[in-house]
Amino acid sequence: MHGDKPYYENKYRKVGDKCYHIGYSSYYLDVALEYRKKYFEVVERESDWIPCSERMPDDESYILVSFENATMPDIARYEENDEGGTFYPGDDEKSYSSYGIFVNAWMPLPEPYREEQ
Repeated sequence: MHGDKPYYENKYRKVGDKCYHIGYSSYYLDVALEYRKKYFEVVERESDWIPCSERMPDDESYILVSFENATMPDIARYEENDEGGTFYPGDDEKSYSSYGIFVNAWMPLPEPYREEQ
């Protein structure tokens, strides 16, 4: 605190450097927000979730799924069939819908983590 105003710390580093901190400073919140607006581009990003009403995943693909009646996403497998397609939990043979859980959106899985060489 400085007087009646709290201080906020900005940590920063140069792009491309492997060091995490080349310095830090404390600022009043209004100064920190103005600095952010002036020197950083804030990009609004659309969600990666694809509604099932928009399109379905490729046949026999593993994806991340969201549910209309459950809170936690899960890794699922999608298989096309005579009825259109079905989502299964991982490698299970019983579908989500047979458990009364309904997929409302999906997204591709991220690439696996690989340590930098």
